[in-house]
Amino acid sequence: MSHRKFSAPRHGHLGFMPKKRSKRHRGKCKSFPKDDPKKPVHLTAFLGYKAGMTHIVREVNRPGSKVNKKEIVEAVTVIETPPMVVVGVTGYIETPRGLRTIGTIWAEHLSEECRRRFYKNWYHSKKKAFTKYAKKWQDDDGRKVIERDFNKLIKYCKVIRVLCHTQMKLMNQRQKKAHLMEIQVNGGTIADKVNWAKEHLEKQVPVSSVFMQDEMLDVIGVTKGKGFKGVVSRWHVKKLPRKTHKGLRKVACIGAWHPARVGFGVPRAGQKGYHHRTEVNKKVYRVGAG
Repeated sequence: MSHRKFSAPRHGHLGFMPKKRSKRHRGKCKSFPKDDPKKPVHLTAFLGYKAGMTHIVREVNRPGSKVNKKEIVEAVTVIETPPMVVVGVTGYIETPRGLRTIGTIWAEHLSEECRRRFYKNWYHSKKKAFTKYAKKWQDDDGRKVIERDFNKLIKYCKVIRVLCHTQMKLMNQRQKKAHLMEIQVNGGTIADKVNWAKEHLEKQVPVSSVFMQDEMLDVIGVTKGKGFKGVVSRWHVKKLPRKTHKGLRKVACIGAWHPARVGFGVPRAGQKGYHHRTEVNKKVYRVGAG
């Protein structure tokens, strides 16, 4: 029987398997902070665009560390966050199989950049999205239906989320199609949340009303794509010795004879980058006025 000369920890984390391209280009919030009714009504997330990076110099307060009481240089990311526009409210009820939406109420006026999101090809389309829905707001019968829907949310829902979109026109970007996102509203009673959402329809929400300086956040996004990569780049396994037959940037043994198949955790070549990732505990050093 063959055996390895030296034992070593495995290369690569199995928690991030399968390493495949992300389904979505915009990061998705898969869970929101726990709701506390004692706090005032507030949003729990925000969309931003990476503008670039810079660095800061700070003093470390970490007793026992070599760098304690010393200054270090740290990399920081600059994120551009134009105010988001609230364009809808959706309510969820609790079922034995989790949350289920019971209705979405949209605002009367949706900007062009928001409506572009509902089309693959805006240029060739008739641009009629939400034209019939907007008429609800204009006559008395329609307003009664909308009011009834708001009351239904207050009566039955356990979770209230608002639909917000980014403002692409405020940024120096080629894209004109806004990104739309559901953001959970926390704090206060359900009636408070629905009333807050109702008041903020078609209004802008600045990032300063959601996050403050020195707050710790989680950042969600899709990593930079690197294409199809071999095992050395993708899993950081060791290169084989120089004289190896048929290449050395390989894994020498991909498993035992039995079980007679390749295990899922064995490093193989494939996609690297463009994965959906969440980075926890990022500190906000400054919220600029823009």
